[in-house]
Formats: sequence, C-alpha cells, structure tokens
Amino acid sequence: MTLPIYIIKKFLISLVICTVISYSFFFIFSLIGNLGEKLPFKSILYLSTQNSFQIFTYIPSHLFILSFSLFIINLKSKNELIIIKEYIELKSFFLIIFPIL
Repeated sequence: MTLPIYIIKKFLISLVICTVISYSFFFIFSLIGNLGEKLPFKSILYLSTQNSFQIFTYIPSHLFILSFSLFIINLKSKNELIIIKEYIELKSFFLIIFPIL
C-alpha cells in the first residue's frame, strides 16, 4: 500500500468517526429540545434528524477540524507520524491532505 493512500484511508476513517459522533450529539440534544413539543414521536424524530443535518450545513468546518485532530492523535498514538515524517516532507504531507480538506 502506498503512503498517500494509507494517509487518505486513515483520514477518511477519522472523518467517519467524527461524523457519526457529532451527528449523535446533535441528534440527542435536538431530540431533548423537541420532546417538549406536542407532536407525535415520529414527527419529533424526523424534526431532530433535520435539525442535526442543518447544524452540519451551518458549521461544516468543525467536522474537519475534529477529524484532522483525531487523525493526528491516531497517528501519534501508534508512532506512525514519526515514520511518515521520515518518508515525506511536511509540505508534501499537506499536499496529500489538502484535497480532502
């Protein structure tokens, strides 16, 4: 496996993890906020789902900041960042990550 593909795969995994966790938080807090309404529960679930996606469209940058942080923490925890720095310059590393961001 080539190094850029490995880096992109790791970043996409951290992006999926951050997306799922952020969506879960937004959905739960939206669900708690909507439970006071006098609506059927299916309507509350649908409304909470829409509110969660609306928050993603308002502030999508938080998702990439969190996923990039998780990506770096994941690489540091397994000492892969040191190995990557040996093979790739920092400028090249940013060129690999830049199309994703």
